[in-house]
Amino acid sequence: MFDADAIDKLQDLVQAGTIGHPGTHVPTMLVPRGYDLVSLEKYMENPGRFRGNFATTSIEDYAAYVNDEDVSRVFVDIDSMKAKAFFDLGTHLDPGHADHTATLALDKTAPFAALLNANGTAYAQKDLAAWIEDWNGNIEGEDSTGESMSANQLAAAVRRIEIKASSESTHEDSDWSASRSGLDRLDATTGARTPSIIRFTCTPYEGLSLRTFTLRVSIIADDQKPKLKLRLIGLEAVKEEIAQEFKRVLASHLDEHTTLLLGNFNKG
Repeated sequence: MFDADAIDKLQDLVQAGTIGHPGTHVPTMLVPRGYDLVSLEKYMENPGRFRGNFATTSIEDYAAYVNDEDVSRVFVDIDSMKAKAFFDLGTHLDPGHADHTATLALDKTAPFAALLNANGTAYAQKDLAAWIEDWNGNIEGEDSTGESMSANQLAAAVRRIEIKASSESTHEDSDWSASRSGLDRLDATTGARTPSIIRFTCTPYEGLSLRTFTLRVSIIADDQKPKLKLRLIGLEAVKEEIAQEFKRVLASHLDEHTTLLLGNFNKG
């Protein structure tokens, strides 16, 4: 003899059988309350639709993947130097699942990363000289008179810096001197030639063009132990130029069937 609980379950099963197809192309089964609606897709020979995300740091490989699709929309985030393509986004009238995507994230090159790390850093003499020597092939500069200096000349001049104290009633600071008190002043000298500008040439991201960045060299005199600070000139403007170049280069690699847009898209 059936109890009340068993009768309820039998009635639920009968009701589930009369509901019919739940309205999806992916095989599912409607079961009574207390159970879940589960997908049987994993048991099929083929999935119900294509899903996945291709990720790369190469503009060429990214373009090859995107161009192989019939329709794609690519959203470019120039602040983070990334792009994301959707191949099944659909429209507001016929929306897609937006779960087939491709992501491009450009990596900074090693020289560009070293340049950004150097910006704003106060170096001891030997440390800055070593940094210049490490990136010898990327560096040239000029002295305070505007004459060119090689990387080796820059490194040698940095090592020759001497600090001299003198009494002056000035509070003015310059790149190569600093007031220590109302009447005491520290002056840095390197002999005949004083490094003023370092020019650092590198490719910031793979696939983009070679650029030359300008760093101004200034002295921080601290108890007879000078430190040298590097500052990138016009960094924000240069970053904007690099971002715009990223968009142009990416657009030149993509076929006509791709829509390229600035911004981000997040599936709601």
